Amino acid sequence: MIGKKEKNMQNKLAVIFLIFSMSCNPDILYIDYNSIAGAWHKDSVQNFNFELNKNEKTRYSSFINLRINEDYIFNNIFLIVTIKDSINIVTIDTIEHKLADKYGNFLGRKRINIVDNSLLHEENISLDNKKKYFVSIEHAMRAINKVGGLELLEGVVDVGFKIEIAK
Repeated sequence: MIGKKEKNMQNKLAVIFLIFSMSCNPDILYIDYNSIAGAWHKDSVQNFNFELNKNEKTRYSSFINLRINEDYIFNNIFLIVTIKDSINIVTIDTIEHKLADKYGNFLGRKRINIVDNSLLHEENISLDNKKKYFVSIEHAMRAINKVGGLELLEGVVDVGFKIEIAK
């Protein structure tokens, strides 16, 4: 079991790593994470705000970044992702991503007891430069054989959002 101090240190090191890795990749225009304390409640929407400051017209790709630990019991995740500008909804999607293989082994980059996943959300999306965008991400997980949504989703440590220039 990891103590609170160790967890805070891991989060700080992860942020430093992100800043360093982002400075090495000029295609990443925005990246941010929200930490999940304990479990991700079904009504806890993760919000992100970004503005594109590129002058040239270009296409973008968006990613949902998830960090999970051994408390995550599912092989996949369902997310509702909304991107809005100040006037319109640009896109709203319910997406499913695989987080483990058929044997229950987590996919993604493993570091100690955390697994990083960068999940493609939109490819070649058109976004206007010099506009502010608002992103909301919520989980839409259900327990097996249950109708309602799962109240608390255990094992999600951080939820992030990333925008980069489309390749």
